[in-house]
Amino acid sequence: MNAFARIFSLLFFFLSVAGATETAQLVGTVRENRSRWNPFSPDNSMEANGKGSFKTTLRLSKTGGRNSDGIYALRFFADQDLRKVFKRGKKVGELVTGEDSASGGNIVFRVPSDGDYTIAFDPEKSSYSISPKVEEIEKISSLQINGFVHDEEGSTECFDGIRTRPAEKWDEWVPSHEMSKNSDGSWSISLKLSATGGHEKNGVYQCLLSANNNGDWGYGGILGKPGKLAGGNGYESRVGHIEESAIVFRVSHDGVYTLTVWPEEYRFEFSPRVEFFQMMHFQVDGDSVPDPWNPSAPSHDMEPDGNGRWTKTLRLSKNGGGAGNGTYVMNFSIDGNWALDSIGFGGKWGKTWHSAPQEHNILFQVQEDGDYRVTLDPENGEFTFDPPVSPITEISSLQICGDFDQFAGDGKGGWNSLDPMHDMQTQDGRLFTKLLRLTGGKTYNYRFACNRSGWGWSLADYPYDGYRSLASHGSPPPILFHCPRDGDYLFSADIVSGDYSARLIKHR
Repeated sequence: MNAFARIFSLLFFFLSVAGATETAQLVGTVRENRSRWNPFSPDNSMEANGKGSFKTTLRLSKTGGRNSDGIYALRFFADQDLRKVFKRGKKVGELVTGEDSASGGNIVFRVPSDGDYTIAFDPEKSSYSISPKVEEIEKISSLQINGFVHDEEGSTECFDGIRTRPAEKWDEWVPSHEMSKNSDGSWSISLKLSATGGHEKNGVYQCLLSANNNGDWGYGGILGKPGKLAGGNGYESRVGHIEESAIVFRVSHDGVYTLTVWPEEYRFEFSPRVEFFQMMHFQVDGDSVPDPWNPSAPSHDMEPDGNGRWTKTLRLSKNGGGAGNGTYVMNFSIDGNWALDSIGFGGKWGKTWHSAPQEHNILFQVQEDGDYRVTLDPENGEFTFDPPVSPITEISSLQICGDFDQFAGDGKGGWNSLDPMHDMQTQDGRLFTKLLRLTGGKTYNYRFACNRSGWGWSLADYPYDGYRSLASHGSPPPILFHCPRDGDYLFSADIVSGDYSARLIKHR
């Protein structure tokens, strides 16, 4: 080999290594943890096979999946990068990524029998395989619209004897959510909407589409691109990009609005027309700004830096924050409206996560009083602090709060999560427990708080996701426990799986 050939060969080698995928993540209902859709969770990592591809073997069941019918949904990520999401293409085994990923969906399939299935992913070839063979579901036989567009429907999660169902508004099996198929291949539905309707009674509506009564065969919207659908966006399975959101819009007049959808073309339209949000500006929310959780307050506004990023200078103190020890809670909002969902933290410091229900607020601590400049990069889903702060990214302690008799002395009727009386016990850092004496016949309200941070990072059962599992997004209502008889009850919470329970230990 001559010198020129040797140099060329080495250059090719280094370029190949530089562009190689180092890690891969498999997310979806094939995972049995509360972070099943989160690429930042180490529980979702795949095993490298030494050939530039990755694999994972999982136990799947004919009674598994979101609907307990053996139907599963999944997608892939490379290097824990939201911009390197891989969704299903037009053919079985084919994946799309990059700018094309919005027009791709989750891989949806049915298993023929209980057993171990190996799922392989090759990011360089944009391909995948599942072995033994499964039935991939390709045809859309029905389409549903779910969400706050159903003003008269319920908001309480329920159990149907087989599985936990989402609150009625978000339940893809409710007959009133079904869309009608038209002769041109489109689907449509007429909705009665109001200028005083929606989740916050201000005419702003949020919804998602599901296919075949499967919330994870979902379609959301793209902020700034009215009428454009993004595939693979169910209530729990949204990709996490800042711009990929639910379909969010405002109506200014009461009336009947017809939604028409062309799922194969990834587009939709309303008639009469509605107003869409454009993702024009961003805000900082939390206890680092006045009026902490009002995203429309002028004091929350960030300023553009001319390079696609947004910044704000915050005056912070080592004795500030909700706990008075320099610990602060923060997230970002879009266009001053919570209907677009907050931009929070998914598990990797410096990376944003825009995906209910397992996103949580950004927590950090400062050691010195001073001005701290926070910068948000919406395009790359990143945030930074200057000077740096101390990140709080793991659950190190858990508190249970509620209207229990023995918490009456905490100064806030049982809801003072900063009081040590609420601390739970753990031996492995995963399962937390607390023994409480209860009175039979009473109904108790409770929820969990993390790291004695006030309510900046809390866990409760979210009513819209369709799982009996702890979630960390927003401020869901408390969990209810109807106490059957006097006694000592052991309350438990598993922060990995999301399981929680209350079990009678001793009669009184």
